[in-house]
Amino acid sequence: MNGGANPGSLGRRFWTLWASFSASNLGDGLSLVAFPLLAVNLTDDARLVAAVAAARFLPFLVVGLPAGVLIDRFDRRRIAMIAQLVRSLVLIGLVFAIFGDAASIVLLAGGGFVVGVAEVMIDGGLPAVVRDVVESHQLEVANSRLRASETVTNTFIGPPIGALLFQIDETIPFIGAAGLFLASIVALVQLPGSFVADADPDGEASFTEQVKKGLRYVWGHKVLRPLALAVAAFSFSGNAIDAVFVILATERLGLSEVQYGLLLSVDAIAAFAMTFAVTRIVKRTSHGVSMQISVAAFTGYALLLGLVTSMPLVIVAILLAGVSDPTWNVISATVRQRLVDDHIFGRMMTAYLFIAWSLQPVGAMIGGLIAERWGPQWVYVMAGTIVGSLLLFARTLFRRIDEAMAELA
Repeated sequence: MNGGANPGSLGRRFWTLWASFSASNLGDGLSLVAFPLLAVNLTDDARLVAAVAAARFLPFLVVGLPAGVLIDRFDRRRIAMIAQLVRSLVLIGLVFAIFGDAASIVLLAGGGFVVGVAEVMIDGGLPAVVRDVVESHQLEVANSRLRASETVTNTFIGPPIGALLFQIDETIPFIGAAGLFLASIVALVQLPGSFVADADPDGEASFTEQVKKGLRYVWGHKVLRPLALAVAAFSFSGNAIDAVFVILATERLGLSEVQYGLLLSVDAIAAFAMTFAVTRIVKRTSHGVSMQISVAAFTGYALLLGLVTSMPLVIVAILLAGVSDPTWNVISATVRQRLVDDHIFGRMMTAYLFIAWSLQPVGAMIGGLIAERWGPQWVYVMAGTIVGSLLLFARTLFRRIDEAMAELA
């Protein structure tokens, strides 16, 4: 590993990985608004718009568990490079479809599904690569730097630029995203070292048995199982919201396409600032208490957006969202990286995401159904109620996290 006594000295390998990660997330930021805006242009049915959002996360259910075995067998950097190439080709294919006036909701959802398959491979292996390029005591700082980059590129810069480019021509944000995914590959080529997982003691087991092992590992873990279930509540609620946010912003709040992108950037401002505050909050409180702060912030965000239309209060709600996301994600990533051995890390991650993100497509579809029937604001009320309940029902999880982190200190 690379590192030293100073947590801030993350080393050249980390910053090479950071460069690749940043290019990739800027591409995600462009496509973040391009997919739903193109969907809205193709149909006015909220259910079909939500279906496009659901298709992107369906792969975690379909290929998530087998993907973990591949991540633990082969070089995780090379897997990420192949996945980025696939994403680029899919987006270029959508561009040709738009040029040929052949774009449709079915094609858009299909493209989103293939992009989602690539994201399974990237999201399953990246946390292990982070752990390979920094020391254990640097993980909070490393994860917060990656989260800061993701916030700036994925939500602050990418969405408003993507929305602006979409107004100029529907194809431009897709072309830009494809180019950035290719740039991410170039950066990964510069990352020295091998990123093959440690040998698995059960390496002779069948492919099916290795898949089951990852799922059993997470489900039998006293921290990972409740953590994954808590994230499932978050992901169900978050995707219900995300699937209809474009509808809430443009119809209920009356925002233009560019204003919609700018509203996403307000979230990014708070989230970027929060990434630098997470480590201090953890030191002054604990990992578990910090996660409870995240839950409370998300609850306030969702309920406010569901109940108000006043722009000052909408801004307050978006800022609360910016507080919630990086706090939870930095801490949960660090917890997993510290608790899990390398030989099973890929299978753990994909099994964890299989449980944690399993309800994402369901959340997106239910969000679309509720928005179509009663209005998008009621999706937010539902989401705030579900996530807020974690403050009551997940107290054991927060205590176990603090106990596990104390044992490793």
